Amino acid sequence: MAQHAPPGYLGTGTDVGCRIIVSEPAARPGGSQQLPPLAGFYPPVFPGDGTNSRAAHSYPPVITGNDADRQAAAAWRGQPAPIVAPHMAAYGHGGGGQGPMMGQRDEEAPGGAKGTPWGSLGMLGYRYHRNTSVNWLGWGLFLFYLATLGYYLYVRLTSTLNLGLHYQWYGVLVLVVEVMGASTVVLYGVNLLFLPEPPKYKPDPGRPGLPKVTLPYHVRVLVPCYREELEIVQRTVLAALDADLPAGCARTVYLCDDGKDPEKRKWVAGLQDDVVYISGRARKPGEMNGKSGNLNFCAAQLYPKGVPIPGSELIAVFDADQVAKREFWLRTVPLFDGGDDVGMVLSPQCFHNLRLACDIFNHANVHFWEYMQPGYDALGFISCTGTNFLVRAKAFMEAGGSPTYTLTEDFALGLEMAKWGWRCRYVQEYLAIGEAPTEIRNCFQQRSRWTKGHFQIIMNLRRCPLFQFRLRPFDRVMYCSGVWSYIVGAVTTFTFLSIPLLTIWIGVFPVALSKQFALALTLYSVAMNSLLYYVRVPWHVESLWFANVCNQLMWWAYVKAFLRSLLSRVCCCFMRIAFKATAKGKGRLGSSAAGDIWLHCLFFVLLATSIGVGIWQLVVGDTVINTLLVYIHQLQQSANQTIQLVHN
Repeated sequence: MAQHAPPGYLGTGTDVGCRIIVSEPAARPGGSQQLPPLAGFYPPVFPGDGTNSRAAHSYPPVITGNDADRQAAAAWRGQPAPIVAPHMAAYGHGGGGQGPMMGQRDEEAPGGAKGTPWGSLGMLGYRYHRNTSVNWLGWGLFLFYLATLGYYLYVRLTSTLNLGLHYQWYGVLVLVVEVMGASTVVLYGVNLLFLPEPPKYKPDPGRPGLPKVTLPYHVRVLVPCYREELEIVQRTVLAALDADLPAGCARTVYLCDDGKDPEKRKWVAGLQDDVVYISGRARKPGEMNGKSGNLNFCAAQLYPKGVPIPGSELIAVFDADQVAKREFWLRTVPLFDGGDDVGMVLSPQCFHNLRLACDIFNHANVHFWEYMQPGYDALGFISCTGTNFLVRAKAFMEAGGSPTYTLTEDFALGLEMAKWGWRCRYVQEYLAIGEAPTEIRNCFQQRSRWTKGHFQIIMNLRRCPLFQFRLRPFDRVMYCSGVWSYIVGAVTTFTFLSIPLLTIWIGVFPVALSKQFALALTLYSVAMNSLLYYVRVPWHVESLWFANVCNQLMWWAYVKAFLRSLLSRVCCCFMRIAFKATAKGKGRLGSSAAGDIWLHCLFFVLLATSIGVGIWQLVVGDTVINTLLVYIHQLQQSANQTIQLVHN
C-alpha cells in the first residue's frame, strides 16, 4: 500500500490565469525531505545530489478546461520558439525542420527516401549503425528443430493418417493444428539467432563513471493518469524528477490528468516549475483509446503547429505506477546519440508485487524481455511496449502521435515509426518498477485488451501490417506474428484439451501409432523444448514455463477478444470497443472472474472425470473402447503369437 507524501511536498499555491504560481517554494523532492519507500519492493525516491541543475526554461502553463486558461495558453504559444530551450540557440533551426502535426495523414508528412526519416540528416549528422553478433547455440537449436520438424511431418503424412474412411479427416485436422503450432515456434526461434552488442557509453570526463551525451537533450516526461490514487502518481512523478540526467540535459515532467483531479493539481502546484499539470481535455464521444488522446493532448501543447522540432527534444512516457530508478536517464538518453534516425529507446518492465515462483499469468514476461526483445533489437524490429520508453519528439509527431485507432497504442506506435524508417534501441536493464495486476479479473481484462488491440489492427485493411509496403517484408510478418500467436494459442489449446475427451469417451485417436512415429515424436519433442526453453540464466526456465502456462490459461480470452473485435468491425454502429485501464491500488478489488474462468472449470471437471473413466476402462479389460489401448492390446497379442511360433 502506497504511503502519503509528507506535507512538505505540497507547499502553497495560487492560480493566476492558467499558470500555477508557487508563492512559497516547496521543498525540492529528494532534498531534506524524502518520500518514504513502499514496504517491500518499491525503491525509495532517490535524493538529489546537485548534479541535475539546469537553467530556467520557459514552460507551458497548466492547461485546464476554462476559456481563460485556453486564451492564456494561446498567448504563451505566441512566444517565439517556445519549445526550444535556451541552450538550443547555438543549433539554429534545431535539426531539420517542422514535423507533421498529430492527426496528419501519411501523405501529408514531409519526407524523403524510404527508410530515411525526413529525407536528410539532423543535428548529429550521421545515421545509426547496428552491431550484432551471431548466437551460435541459438542457430544450432533452431536448425535442429527445423530438421526434426521436417522428419516429424514426413512421418505424420506418410504413416499416421490411415485411420479409416470415417476418421481420416480428424487426423488431418489435428495435423493442421500441429503445423500451426510449429509456425509459432519457428517465429520465436528466429529471435534467438542474433544478439545485439551491448550499448557503449561515452564517459564524461567531468563526471567520472557517468555517460556523456553529444546533444543537450530536453526530456519531456509524460505521465498519463485517469483515476489512479494520488500516492501512486506521486511516486512516479518524483522518481522521474529525481533520476540523474547526463550533464547538459534538461527535463520537465508533465502530469497528464484525464481525471481532472483537484487533489493532483494542488499537489503539482506545490512543486517547482519543472513539474507541470495538464488537464481539461474534452473526451470525444465513443473515444476508443483515452490514454492516446491524453498523450496527444499534452504533446499538442508542447509542440504547436508551425514550430520546428529540434532533434534534441525527447518524450518519455511512464504509466502512472512506473517508478524510475535513479540511473534511468543515464542508461537511456545517451542511446539517442547513436544517430539521427534513432527514434525510440525501450526498456523492460518489472513489478514490485510479483512472486516469480507463482507467476502463472506471466507478468515477468522473461521470454519477451530477455529473449524476444534482444532479438528484435538485433534484427531492427520495433516493438514498443507502452511505458518506460523514450521517443524522439520529431519521430513521435511524424508518426501521427500516439495512435487512437486501436487499444494497443504502443504496438501501433512502433509500427507507424517503422513505416517512416525510424530505428529503435533496447536497453536490457530493468530501470523502472511498477505494479502488476494480481486479481484474476484484472489479469484477464488486461490481456483481453492487448488481444483486441492487435486484432483491430489486423482487421483494418488500411492499417494491416501485411499491406504496409513501406515496411520490410520481415517486419510485416513480425507485426502479424502477435495476432497469429493469439489464434494459434486458442486453437491448439482447445484442440489438445479435446483430444483426451474424444479418445476416452468415443474411442477415436487422431494418430495411427507405429515405432517410426514414436521415434519422430520423441526427436521433435526434444528439439522443440530445447528451443523453447533455451535460456542464458538457469532460473529463466521456470519463467519460460509460466509463459506456456499463461498462454493456455488465456485461450478463451483470445477467442472472446477475436469475436468482439470482429463484431465491432462488422457492426461498428452497435458495438464499440473502449479502452479500460488496468486497475491499480484500491481499484483492483471487487471484480468477479466468473465470466473468465467458467470454461476452464468445465474442462477441468470433464478431464478429471475422463481420467476416472479411462482407468475404469483399463481395469475391466474386455470392455475397453479406447483406440489407443486396443492398439496396444493388439501389439501384445501379435508378440504372444510370435513367441509361440518360435517355441513351436
